[in-house]
Amino acid sequence: MERKMDFKNKRVTIIGLADSGFSAAKLLKALKAKVRISESKDTPEVRERLSLLGGIEYEVGGHTRQFITNTDIMVISPGVPLNAECVRWARQNKIPVIGELELGSLFCRAPIIAVTGTNGKSTTSTLIHEILKANNIKSFLLGNIGTPICEEALKVKGNSVVSVEVSSFQLEAIKKFRPKVAVYLNLTEDHLDRYRDMAEYRKAKSRLFENQKRTDYAVLNYDDSAVRMLGKKINSKVFYFSMKEKVRGIYLDGEKVMLNLAKTPEEICRRSDITLAGRHNVENALASILAVKLIKKDAKMLPVLTDFAGLRHRFELVAESGGVKYIDDSKSTTVDSTIKALNSLSGAVILIAGGRDKGSDYSPVRKCADKLKCIILMGEARNKIRKDLEGLLMPIREARTMKDAVSLARQMSIEGDAVLLSPMCSSFDMFRDYKERGEVFNAAVLDELYRIPEPVPLSSR
Repeated sequence: MERKMDFKNKRVTIIGLADSGFSAAKLLKALKAKVRISESKDTPEVRERLSLLGGIEYEVGGHTRQFITNTDIMVISPGVPLNAECVRWARQNKIPVIGELELGSLFCRAPIIAVTGTNGKSTTSTLIHEILKANNIKSFLLGNIGTPICEEALKVKGNSVVSVEVSSFQLEAIKKFRPKVAVYLNLTEDHLDRYRDMAEYRKAKSRLFENQKRTDYAVLNYDDSAVRMLGKKINSKVFYFSMKEKVRGIYLDGEKVMLNLAKTPEEICRRSDITLAGRHNVENALASILAVKLIKKDAKMLPVLTDFAGLRHRFELVAESGGVKYIDDSKSTTVDSTIKALNSLSGAVILIAGGRDKGSDYSPVRKCADKLKCIILMGEARNKIRKDLEGLLMPIREARTMKDAVSLARQMSIEGDAVLLSPMCSSFDMFRDYKERGEVFNAAVLDELYRIPEPVPLSSR
């Protein structure tokens, strides 16, 4: 697939009409393609989107071989794995299969900074976007973070930069996707409900660098051995970020953030200038600074680093009452990100965790036992988490609802403690997404702390 591929009058079948599929359909209609939709669901939202697209072929409520194979190209959304039956049908008929990320990138005329990793993608891609904007560079924030790349692709001009959050699911279906700067933050256990093992997950992530040339850049986490090892296999120019070592790229030297791209390292800022809470977020900031500096050497980092406090539901302080902090880390859907959150807190922690299991091993939380006062479990994974943490010398309780969990946590907390929602699981067993889960936690905390008792009727006094 080359850039500016001609889709005019081509029959293009899109699998799925969620946000990515809908954006792909709108882009392809603008390119005069013959758009076709195959959607497994038949809901009012799907029908509304089909109506908005107007005049296209579609099937809903399932995928059929006859419909799928009557096409020239297939476009799949990130939620469609390559081993899905509909994809197999296409490949058996030698129909090219590409992802929405690939499609959108074909029409982006600007350099792309792509960010992947198990944790920190959204924070890093957003911080990159904010730094670019502060330096008067037209920037687009796209990809897995929310706005599909197809939604804005035709608006992206050569004088701008695109910051794209990229998931392993999206990388599975790339052909020619080639970011100017490819950032790999970390690799820990995740998505083992989709991948056979960590090796398959690692392989999907590393595809980010597959099409890069010597004129492109790779930004790797030196402190993550699995990521660091990729540096020997990548065609592009490799730079690192590190909290421990003086690397070629960017590193932390005591309190100084040092950029090492030339003969003499230069101080960019102090660690105290980075408002983001937690050691893991300092890593995200280092990666963001380096990524921008590689394409704009004179870019200024302050006051953005000081002003940027992070994204919602990512180690976010909701309230503090009676010396107890209530922290919303609902975006934490991996064990590693929860461990990082625990290590960022100094006092005893009451952890609210659980949700839908993704094939994770929860036993590494044991190494944070000295920080934990109690664990309150919710959702489908509660029994598996309890089993993996069996033998810990602390109470492990269960709650049916978020409100119950927060109420129990408050009862158990004293001054100096923290109540941390950091689920280690996806949210889909009880909530629409991690955002809704976080909002329900926020509401439960505020209600628990600040609710006004209902007045007693006069007749009962």
